[in-house]
Amino acid sequence: MNVRRIFRANRKTPAERTRERKLREKLQKEKPSLEELVHSGACDPDAVMTMGMYFDVQQALLALKRERERGGLSIGDVAERSGLDRAVISRLENGKQDNPTVATLMRYAAAIGKRFLWSYEALPTKLANGDGKVRQRRSKRCT
Repeated sequence: MNVRRIFRANRKTPAERTRERKLREKLQKEKPSLEELVHSGACDPDAVMTMGMYFDVQQALLALKRERERGGLSIGDVAERSGLDRAVISRLENGKQDNPTVATLMRYAAAIGKRFLWSYEALPTKLANGDGKVRQRRSKRCT
């Protein structure tokens, strides 16, 4: 099977491309932590999806896929029932759609005869820093 890459036209101006290149170079050189980026104002903490959040979404999608398969439904069946495109469903199930909307998750769940429910749990008081070191979780929000 041959895979063909599709390249989309870059609609950015030369100035935008130059700005992005300089920003990439700066980040590669300095390698700031997420906390440093938030503290400096370069990053909105509400716009960040942590790896933990990403894996939670992927776990929910995997559970939906298993339920779809257990129910004997094809991707086409779910597409027809939900009104979602087959490609969207495929990307969801294969982890290619990393941040689906709540409405999309609810439509998918309803199409397989399920209801999407939300729950929450307390975060551990200590979180891994990504470098193996453990640090105390901040109780205040960075501004």
